[in-house]
Amino acid sequence: MLFEGIVITRVPFKERDLIVKLLLRNGLLGSFYIYGGQGGGKRHKPTVFEPGSMMKIHIRETKTRNMEGTELLVAQEYSRTWEAASIRYNIQAFYLICLYFELVMKIAPSQQGQAETETTETEGIFSVVSNALFYLENSLIQNKFEASQQLMLFMVKLLFHMGIMPDTDHCGYCQANLLESDAVSFVPAEGQFSCKNCFTGENEKGFLLRIKKGYQTRYQDYPDLLGTNFYESDRLIQYFCHQFHLKTMDLRSYKLLFKS
Repeated sequence: MLFEGIVITRVPFKERDLIVKLLLRNGLLGSFYIYGGQGGGKRHKPTVFEPGSMMKIHIRETKTRNMEGTELLVAQEYSRTWEAASIRYNIQAFYLICLYFELVMKIAPSQQGQAETETTETEGIFSVVSNALFYLENSLIQNKFEASQQLMLFMVKLLFHMGIMPDTDHCGYCQANLLESDAVSFVPAEGQFSCKNCFTGENEKGFLLRIKKGYQTRYQDYPDLLGTNFYESDRLIQYFCHQFHLKTMDLRSYKLLFKS
């Protein structure tokens, strides 16, 4: 049985083994036990299970259990098909992918059993994360990396695929056309935009337009998403956390990213 996915977490176990969690192509999270996954040995082999790497894993027909009693699929053979070689050398980019993975861990269901489940409900999660990693790496290689730009695009794409993007066409209170309003405000706790007549706050029409632009921007065209900033990305993360009953303080990489 073959599984393919992105390394989300890895936990050292015993002297040289690893417990690895992959985001599979179907958007589910699979847990694997990797004998010798830490590398080392007489030949001092490096590990290939770096966060963000794309892996192929052939499993055995047996299972083991981790410390919490969860079933783990035992790897028989594995190979790396893609790695983010530049991300590890940029601290802000590394914190960024850690935040991506923390958010994914909060929303992606776990793979059950050895057969890779066919589902269309969560496939979009894998598509968003894989594109985010590839073009984040590309932006570093091209010397075009802007953390706020990458985070903004990721959050817009993720919210869109999860089907929880707030209405960017109509006021959440009176249904007025937001594009015709001189000023609009975003209310994360209520998950909606408001026209100036219904809510008095900072004018965030530029934020609204950048979200719409993010809808239309393909990942490969990421340089076209201009004017982004961490404040607006933070607003989307707050909205995400509100939708899933989370707190930003529970996201360790969130604090590191916004302080870096």
